[in-house]
Amino acid sequence: MRLLFVLGLVSTTLAPRSVAQRWEPEHVVLATTSTTFILLDWITTADAIRRCGQNDVICTPSTEQNPLLGPSPSLTTLRAWSLLGLSGNLAAGALLKRRWMRTAWFAGVTVLEFAMVQHNVRAGLHLNLSF
Repeated sequence: MRLLFVLGLVSTTLAPRSVAQRWEPEHVVLATTSTTFILLDWITTADAIRRCGQNDVICTPSTEQNPLLGPSPSLTTLRAWSLLGLSGNLAAGALLKRRWMRTAWFAGVTVLEFAMVQHNVRAGLHLNLSF
């Protein structure tokens, strides 16, 4: 619930203020899609952190591939970086004034995060909402 509040607050704060910065419908769709995939990446990575060391999952010290998180991050570190990534994604999109740049930004984040989620799911990680 706190996450939804933070996302709502960030999106309200970053709402476009001028006609030149007004978001087109495709920007809203792409921003929602990229945000969704960031959340899915967060959830599957949290599943990996929780399951690492259990009998069904064998982890090496370099399980996490994101250099910002480090080789074996805590759930707190993951939460902090994920919230920063979510707000940074929306802030970057809001700051881009040209239509094509905003479209390219959100499309690029969506493709990257889709690849990360696909990798996590193929590795056997699950969508467990207790993050």
